[in-house]
Amino acid sequence: MNRELQFDASGLPVFFQAEHEASAHAMTEAAKATASLLAERWRLATPQGCELHVLTDCFEFIDRTAPTLLRPLLRITQRWWRPRAERAFALAGGWTIPWKSGPAVGVKPPELLLSGEPSLGDRLFVPIEDPLEKVKHLTCHELTHAFTAHLRLPSWLNEGLAMRAVDHLAGFATVREETRRLAQFDPEVLDSRAYRRIASSDHEALIRLYATGYWVTRRLDEERSPILSDLLEGRRPAREATQAVQAFLHASPLPGEAG
Repeated sequence: MNRELQFDASGLPVFFQAEHEASAHAMTEAAKATASLLAERWRLATPQGCELHVLTDCFEFIDRTAPTLLRPLLRITQRWWRPRAERAFALAGGWTIPWKSGPAVGVKPPELLLSGEPSLGDRLFVPIEDPLEKVKHLTCHELTHAFTAHLRLPSWLNEGLAMRAVDHLAGFATVREETRRLAQFDPEVLDSRAYRRIASSDHEALIRLYATGYWVTRRLDEERSPILSDLLEGRRPAREATQAVQAFLHASPLPGEAG
C-alpha cells in the first residue's frame, strides 16, 4: 500500500493516498471554508480529534479511525456488521462516524462517486457537473454532522442542517426546488427517533425525511429563529424541540401547507 499522506485544513487533518491528491485538495479547501461557516453562522466549534479521509474502502476506514482499544473487537465481530456497512457504503458519498475519541469523516473520490449505485441524492440535489465540486459539497455535509455529533440532534435537523450548510458553502440552493412538495409537518417525521424507524430500503420515507428536514431547517435558518439557536446550543430536549417546531410551522406553514 502507498504511504498515507496528510494535508492540514486549519487544524483538521486530511488523510489520503497519493493517487487521490486532487480529492484531498478539494476536501481541504472545503473543510477550511466549512469550519469558518459553521463557527460564524451557528457558533459550532471544531470537535476535538476530528479527522478527514479520502474514503475508498469501508472496512479500512472503520479500522483506521476506530479508537485503538475498540479495533480488536471490531475485527472479531466484523462478520456481523460488515455486510450492512458495505451495503451502506455502496449508496453513500460520504460517512461520518462519531467515535468518542473524535468524529471521523470520509468522502469518496470522484471515480467512486461516478461508479457508485444511483442514490437518493439524485432525487434530492441539484446536479453538480464538476466531480471535485461534488467532493467539496460532500465534505461540507459530512463535516457538519461531525461538528454537531455531540448534540444528538433529531434526525430531521441532523440532515437538514448539513444540507443547509452546503447551500451556504456553494452560494446557491443545492436542493431541488420540487422537493418542497414533499416537506410537511408530521410528528413521525420530526420525532427524534424517526431515522431509526425507517428501513434503508424505504426510499420514499427517507426522501420525505430529508426533504422535510431541509425545508424546515431552511425556514428556521432564513428567519433566524431562536428555536434553531436553542437546538444548536443544547438548550432544548428533543420532545420540547418538536413541540416548538410544530408551533412554529403552524404559525408559518411550509410551502404547500398554507390554506
